[in-house]
Amino acid sequence: MKKVFFLAVFSFISLNAITLQESISFALKHNNALKQADIFVERSKSVRDSKKAQNFGRVDLLSSYDHYNNARTLAPLTPMSIVGSPDGAYTIPTTKDMFSVGVTYNVVLFDGFAQQNSYKISDLQYKNAAIKSHLGREELIYNVRNLYISLLALEEQLEAQKLYTDAQIRLLDRIKKEKDLGSKSKLDILRAKNSVQESRTKVVSIDANIDIIKATLSALMGDKKFDNTTPLDISVEDNEEIVNSSLDITSLDRYKATELNINVTKRKQEQVKSNYYPHIDFNAYYGQNFGPNDTTNTVPSTSNAPTAGETLIENGDWNNADNWQVGIHLKWNLVDFGQTSALTQEAELAYIQAKLDREDTKIQLNKNVVIAQNKIKLAIAQYDNFKSQYMLLDETQKIEKVRYDNDTLALTDLLDTSAKKELMYAQMINAKYTYQRAKFYLDYLLEKGDK
Repeated sequence: MKKVFFLAVFSFISLNAITLQESISFALKHNNALKQADIFVERSKSVRDSKKAQNFGRVDLLSSYDHYNNARTLAPLTPMSIVGSPDGAYTIPTTKDMFSVGVTYNVVLFDGFAQQNSYKISDLQYKNAAIKSHLGREELIYNVRNLYISLLALEEQLEAQKLYTDAQIRLLDRIKKEKDLGSKSKLDILRAKNSVQESRTKVVSIDANIDIIKATLSALMGDKKFDNTTPLDISVEDNEEIVNSSLDITSLDRYKATELNINVTKRKQEQVKSNYYPHIDFNAYYGQNFGPNDTTNTVPSTSNAPTAGETLIENGDWNNADNWQVGIHLKWNLVDFGQTSALTQEAELAYIQAKLDREDTKIQLNKNVVIAQNKIKLAIAQYDNFKSQYMLLDETQKIEKVRYDNDTLALTDLLDTSAKKELMYAQMINAKYTYQRAKFYLDYLLEKGDK
């Protein structure tokens, strides 16, 4: 019956367990910070496309209404165009209420390459955003791995600590019985009780740390309630290819991001210098002006014209006139009282700073890779050392247990050996998971987590 019960419990836990890879996949889909990074990439792409579209100019539909205190002609006229009309000014409509509808096209012909540099900058920033999004994925994968490994380590320590606590409780019960028989003292009972209490406190502490890590992992996974873990097969072995491999830093995205930043600052230098050049743009407009005639236009009877006395335009008649123009405009700043000079200096300093950041990134990456490789080496050495000591303490405890049963060893010595064995086992577990954590950190530095 007990076997059936434990099998059912194990099956339930297995169904609700989540593997490391499942945790990573879920986090990559639901992590809010990563979603924001992806949105920023799309925003950068939109900005880039907007800058590119500016090179083609823009077409606008214009419409307006104006009321004047004095009547105006529907289109600008020269004196000769008025005089040259067959009936003079009487054929020309005027209005105080003018409506206009037209289409205009504007495009920059030359601006000192400011627009071209603006597009190049936006393109570089888009590429940089994509790199940062990828690095964000790498960081998220590393954080999930790190927390998951820490969780596995604590759960294994918790299980060992519970077994140790049960052993201490059984020892305490045995000492109580032996005291009743007169072979053990009250001091032995107090020592055993103290050992039990210390072990129970460690259980509570480990359990609390497990809950904290689960909450942190849940936050990385978009607030998904984290279930049980599944064991991870960790083989602690010395791999020369991993711990001594050389690295081309320039192939990493972290380094490439600094290169892009240098190019951005260089383009900004050129963009600022465009203020020294003339700016030339082209403009074309075509439209219609409409309006009700302001007054009735009648050729005076005193006129010698053949139409004398004839009404040409009635008051209120709607009339229209074509209106178009094309033009090229030039603007060249002569004096800005040092504004462009100051901006040029700032851009040059930003360029120097970006180059220093690239060198610093290269130095830090080289250093961190060496640190990660040596952490792997150290974890291997520590694991082998702790494992050797644990095996020695395990055999020592067995011998001392027999000596204690034969009353040739004090309880204090037995408890001290048991505590050392417990501590050594915990350190061995830590070394094993520290080894795996260091490998994950090296993968993070080498940007291999997402592969």
